[in-house]
Amino acid sequence: MYIIAGSTGTLGSAIAEELSKDNDIFLIGRDEEKLKEQSSKYNCNYEVIDLSNTPEPREFTKVIDSDIEIKGLVNCIGSILIKPLHGTSLEEFNDVISTNLFSSYFLLASFARRMKEGSAIFFSSVAGSKGLSNHEAISAAKAGIEGFARSAAATYAKDNLRVNVIAPSIMDSNMSQKILSSEAAREVSKNMHPISKIGDADDILPVIKWLLSPDAKWVTGQTIHVDGGLSTVKPR
Repeated sequence: MYIIAGSTGTLGSAIAEELSKDNDIFLIGRDEEKLKEQSSKYNCNYEVIDLSNTPEPREFTKVIDSDIEIKGLVNCIGSILIKPLHGTSLEEFNDVISTNLFSSYFLLASFARRMKEGSAIFFSSVAGSKGLSNHEAISAAKAGIEGFARSAAATYAKDNLRVNVIAPSIMDSNMSQKILSSEAAREVSKNMHPISKIGDADDILPVIKWLLSPDAKWVTGQTIHVDGGLSTVKPR
């Protein structure tokens, strides 16, 4: 079974559809109506999580029967906040950290011991490694995820549990609608990237499938950038 957290978002929905073709999946999210629709469509179970009021990991792990093998975990839960630090409230900062970083802790702490020989995938962003203006909160959260994943990869290597991170740049998604709300904004965002395009789920899915597969059995503790070269490349 594969656990997909944040399955009702643009990327999570695409992952759920792809993995459900050949695997049992378990969905986690906040939108119960969408989860019900997905559960019916993919013939799978789900759990509604409110990240502001979550149970202890040892209790949450009981939502999946203990005799079910968990092969993989993909955490798509996240948020975007582009705002200068002096204009960011403590509540906003905490919300970004909680949504992005705490969700990663919560999910892996709940299921790591049941994922021997498995693969866990978390999402950072280009802001986790590259200084971008007005990204302080999200940069802190995403860089935290990268460090968290490297340490977890070391902790669980003895169980052959692989822990990796995918770091996209901006993508066409529900989360980025406000940022990409006009054609002018889309052009600016597109032209930031050496490979001039805005990312989409089809750019990410092959990487996810590879990291979950036996083909990536010797890959752990890595952050893989899928960002059109933005984090590392400066074209002429």
